[in-house]
Amino acid sequence: MRIPTLAAAALVAVLLPAPTQAQQTVARSYSFVPLDGMSAQFEAALKAHLEWRVENGDPWTWSVSTLEVGEGLGEYGLRTSGHTWADMESYDLDFSPKGLQHYRATVAPLVKSVSSMITTTNEEMSNRPPTGTALAFVTITTFHVRPGRQAEFAEAAAVASQALKDAGWPGHWVWATPLSGGGMGPFMQVVALHERMSDMAEPEPPMLAVLAQAMGQNAFDEWLSDFSESTRGQETIVRRLRPDLSGR
Repeated sequence: MRIPTLAAAALVAVLLPAPTQAQQTVARSYSFVPLDGMSAQFEAALKAHLEWRVENGDPWTWSVSTLEVGEGLGEYGLRTSGHTWADMESYDLDFSPKGLQHYRATVAPLVKSVSSMITTTNEEMSNRPPTGTALAFVTITTFHVRPGRQAEFAEAAAVASQALKDAGWPGHWVWATPLSGGGMGPFMQVVALHERMSDMAEPEPPMLAVLAQAMGQNAFDEWLSDFSESTRGQETIVRRLRPDLSGR
């Protein structure tokens, strides 16, 4: 059975041993569905709200995205990342109350539904692009893991992740563990970062071939079998980043 490229990348992130505080950062994201027929008005209100945040000293940077591939077309995402737990607590006590008040008065009347999620990112396992890289798309793969099979993923994770880095496999990615929101677990998300749509194409040599060469074919076959037997399912979505709405 051939696992799709993004799926193979994702498995090295699933249910890793808990990272140390120095290795992890915290992200908060929101998902908005505008009222029917009000997308243009919602975009204008969201852009104005994020501009207001910048002008009024919001210390966090918020990125906006729209769903391009997957269930829920027409949904907007709002995300901020790279924080510590202390940052989160300080923000909730300081800027967040007045930001929420402005949101409720301007954006909320145009929203049909909203949900939120908090995740931690394993920075050691991630492979971020150089600072200043302009990203256009992200591909998010969510893996649902069979309860009780987490150890198999943890054992494979370090080997596969390091193999890809050592081989200089092209591409950039971030691994995140949802802590609240996002549905029933256990599950893990890997986010592939793309400067352009063509970055989503299969590289040469393919990822699985790189891993097989690095591990040796017999070890790779055993590793792949363990992974396949440990998952309950997966889904992938593609989001387009919208810097025109992000307020900075």
